[in-house]
Amino acid sequence: MLTYKYKLYKTHRTVWLDRMLRECAFVWNHALALQRRYYRLYGKYISSVDMQKHFAKRVARHLLYSHNTVEVLQRLDAAYIRFFKGLAKRPPKFRRASEFRSFAYKLHYGYRIDGNVLTINRIGKKYKFHKSRDYDGYIKTVRVKRDPVGDYWLYVVTDANVETSNTTHDGAVVGIDFGLKTYLTLSDGRVYQNPQFFKTYLHDIRLAHRRLSRATRGGTNYHRRRLELDRLYRRVSNLRDDYQWGLAHELCRRYSTLCLETLSLDGMRRLWGRKVSDLSHASFVNKLEFVAMKYGTRVIHVDKWFASSKTCNGCGYVNKALRLSDRSWVCPLCGMVHDRDLNAALNIVRSGMDALISGSKPTSVAAMSESRIPRL
Repeated sequence: MLTYKYKLYKTHRTVWLDRMLRECAFVWNHALALQRRYYRLYGKYISSVDMQKHFAKRVARHLLYSHNTVEVLQRLDAAYIRFFKGLAKRPPKFRRASEFRSFAYKLHYGYRIDGNVLTINRIGKKYKFHKSRDYDGYIKTVRVKRDPVGDYWLYVVTDANVETSNTTHDGAVVGIDFGLKTYLTLSDGRVYQNPQFFKTYLHDIRLAHRRLSRATRGGTNYHRRRLELDRLYRRVSNLRDDYQWGLAHELCRRYSTLCLETLSLDGMRRLWGRKVSDLSHASFVNKLEFVAMKYGTRVIHVDKWFASSKTCNGCGYVNKALRLSDRSWVCPLCGMVHDRDLNAALNIVRSGMDALISGSKPTSVAAMSESRIPRL
């Protein structure tokens, strides 16, 4: 499946979209209150099917179709399932109407798309959008989303497959080491420096936070300062996404096999905080796996417990005394002088190819689930 993203024109009719999101927030909060009360009384969890029956009989919505309500309830159920499985640190919480971001049409009624015009039947309003490119395939889901700045975006999910490229790689294999000093170090000696987009705008963001804290909450000036801050965050996010997409295409055009090291990002974030978050390595890996499907590139993930930096790529000696501040070291057995990041990249490509040759099943793009496919 592919997702196409378009921006809706700004118009006074978007107030109706705000009202629809307000009703979605009501559905979410009402269902969450029922879940908490039912669990407090009976110690059980209401299934998604029972919750949908309750809303169909007792809760009337004026702007939403039944499948819009069902989609919100399924979202709440998925949030609880993630919490029960330990994938989320806390259960879902109540949301303000201003915090609820999107609603979706998963069935083929309630909306109509003609050219660059989206018509929502329930409210009888038409919304034009910037149709930067045509979408391919049969429409499966249409989602309208509001970003923190207040702009609306249209997401069209189709059943089209990713178009493969005819790029030939000549069997080029490379190992990639992720670092804080340098963003990526490749086993062939190529180095990509750390862009640090958030750090570039850190001064402006701090000033925007300061101006926001001085404004009276709820006032017109507070709203203006908040939009100013949200625009800065959106600019940083857009710059980072543009850089990562371009880097992913460059790597997949150049190499046929990419060997990556699985990292414990939560632990790294606890140690180095903002710098790790600024790099957004997990987001880059998701983009890289998606682009790899287009170019026919294989992505192999190496075990995170593999001591890639401490292992000599010449003789296999493990330097357990190596510290994080040591950027280079000399092997006491063979005498090789190692650059820390380059040595790690060489070990990663060797470990990845060994796993591939031995028949162990590496993480590949062929088995990537739809939920991990980033939105275009």
